[in-house]
Amino acid sequence: MSFINKLPIIALSPMDGITDEAFRLLQVQIAKPDLMFTEFVSAEGISHGGVKLYDTLLFSNQEHPIIGQLFGKNPDSFYKSAIILSELGFDGIDINMGCPAKTVTQNGSGAALISKPDLAVEIIKKTKQGINDWFENKIKITDLGLNQKTLNVINRNKKYSEINISPFVKGRCPEGTERIRPTISVKTRLGIDKSIIDSWATILLAQDLDFLTIHARTLKQGYAGTADWSEIQNVVELAKNTNTKILGNGDIESKSQALEFCEKYGVDGVLIGRAACGNPWCFKDYIATPKERFSAMLLHAQFFKEVFPNRRFDSLRKNFLFYASGLVNAKQLRSKLVRLNSIEDLLQLEGDFLS
Repeated sequence: MSFINKLPIIALSPMDGITDEAFRLLQVQIAKPDLMFTEFVSAEGISHGGVKLYDTLLFSNQEHPIIGQLFGKNPDSFYKSAIILSELGFDGIDINMGCPAKTVTQNGSGAALISKPDLAVEIIKKTKQGINDWFENKIKITDLGLNQKTLNVINRNKKYSEINISPFVKGRCPEGTERIRPTISVKTRLGIDKSIIDSWATILLAQDLDFLTIHARTLKQGYAGTADWSEIQNVVELAKNTNTKILGNGDIESKSQALEFCEKYGVDGVLIGRAACGNPWCFKDYIATPKERFSAMLLHAQFFKEVFPNRRFDSLRKNFLFYASGLVNAKQLRSKLVRLNSIEDLLQLEGDFLS
């Protein structure tokens, strides 16, 4: 848990469909944050044999510290998923209680859990129990009833991440190194249609989380309007007599702004999200040239093909659009970027990008 004590923490926020393994590999290459999160993944899905979902949980050894984020509404699925993520070698497990997407909230997950505090607390407790049972070697991955195909994919992920977790021998692994207990945290919002953060955060802080991230908007706001950081400051005050660190999220554009907000609002860290899309340099306050943007986009595409050799470029195109943002000929570039199907197609656009 040492990473959570190295303050302030400037982290890459989890973003669905964005912060996959290729995105994070590029981020590490250009400006590594203090902490990174995966995209969120369904607790129900990975605990019931959804093998394709394990691609979301791929990470390389160079990405530590890294946190796997779960969403869902079934406490037992969170228990199983906590064991799975612990086995995969994540430094922490984060519970998504803030996603505003209708596809998530209509199912009772994400930010919808703000209106179901009893269920939210039960999910946290089950996740903590899963972490503890795994850490104390009370349960093994093979005890979860997963089919062999899922177990094979878990082993594939561990091999990719260079994870070699052995059972305890008198409280220690055979190599003599202590097992790492993943942190537990929650990422949430101010409320549903208005801020109830004082009462909501009080409930969450009572669960003895390692850290709590507040996105300073309501569910109804989505990503519109301005993030209200004064509300995050209220949570900082509420957390003073607890062991829970408070991280803030919303409208942060750069590392320097993140550090400024840590000082101004008293948070222990800040998550940067949308500002990192197409701009991995935001974690070192550098403005990239068009040539550097193109080079980064090409490297991003190469990582994507290496990690996901069987995937089409469709899911990568929206990332490409971010790299063109703000360029003089951005409109013309976007019309070409949305039709890319290969690295070869991308190389053909170098002249357009640099003109």
